Amino acid sequence: MRIIGKKYFLLGLLMLGSAPLLLGQFSPATPLAGKELTKDYIRHQLQYPQADLDAGRNGMVVVAFRLDEQGNGSEYRIKESFSEAANAQALDLVKRILWGPAHENGFPVAADMEYAVEYNAKAYKRYWKRRERPCPPLTLEADTSYRIYDHYHLEEAATPYFANGNNFAQYLLSNLKYPESAKAAEISGTVRLDFVVEPDGSVSNIIVTQSVGGGCDPEAIRLLEETQWIPAVKNGQYVRSRNEQEITFNFGVRNYQDGNAY
Repeated sequence: MRIIGKKYFLLGLLMLGSAPLLLGQFSPATPLAGKELTKDYIRHQLQYPQADLDAGRNGMVVVAFRLDEQGNGSEYRIKESFSEAANAQALDLVKRILWGPAHENGFPVAADMEYAVEYNAKAYKRYWKRRERPCPPLTLEADTSYRIYDHYHLEEAATPYFANGNNFAQYLLSNLKYPESAKAAEISGTVRLDFVVEPDGSVSNIIVTQSVGGGCDPEAIRLLEETQWIPAVKNGQYVRSRNEQEITFNFGVRNYQDGNAY
């Protein structure tokens, strides 16, 4: 994966007495979820074009776009591609990424950006051999505006989907693995995560808003990444929605996965 930021050219001149000072410190835009979590999401959602997969063709699709001072994207286009068949999904995945804006001398500025979605046939085959998840039964059309709704603007909120009929608490009891470093330090606490449920039921743009040490944050993220959801509904369509989930680590509470008490 590569993220390339091109500075929106600002030439600043600060007068200090009679001596001019040229301003030029630039910080590129970054995904709000961080580079690695964003890369994980794209890897989870990537659908390799079958003909390219069968032929073992590797490459990348580079999406160019514009970010404004608030981090809003526009003018998305394919700049470079190894396969025409991969373009539509690569463009869709990049449009889902939420960004923090670029900064010039501490102030948010507009920037031209490129994001490369990588395709590796061998890695893709290895990954999907060990990862199969049941998809939720989706019956409505998906909104294509990329607008994100808060819960109070929705007709139906997003809900987690488990093929075995479990709820989220039961899922945690069966799948949470207490981090060894947290056990050693007897750490307890609640990790709070903000995230987006996409119209296809996937979880994107995960952000830790309340942290717990000892490896609990990455374990909470792993648990959320593995879930599928029934998307939120607005105007009879599945839409993107903003959500929050708390995952609590209680030292000394029995772990139902292996029967051990921590």
